[in-house]
Amino acid sequence: MGALDAAARLNASLDEVAAALAAPDAEALLAAEAGLAAALDGLRLPADAAPGERAALAAAVARARATLARCRILGTALTDATRIALAAQGRAADYGPSGGPMPVPASGTRGRHVRARL
Repeated sequence: MGALDAAARLNASLDEVAAALAAPDAEALLAAEAGLAAALDGLRLPADAAPGERAALAAAVARARATLARCRILGTALTDATRIALAAQGRAADYGPSGGPMPVPASGTRGRHVRARL
């Protein structure tokens, strides 16, 4: 598999991650992890690559960066929605993305009070 194929697989895997985050679908998110890891492992451009191949790979990597930024935004929104839902139930999240305790926001007030109209 060449670097361009790996870049295409990377973009497809990141799209799967974004779709799983938007759904939200934890099983699909976990399933996308293997494809993402495989794509990253194959993302190496040979030193003797043609300039056209380098340009195509740079464009594919730029698309991957944009998709990764979208994944980060969706992940943050999902985290915030989960935190709000737990607070509304009188429960607190006991772990964060890294597996440890959730960090306290810098403002110290985010998520403390929920006012909602349905």
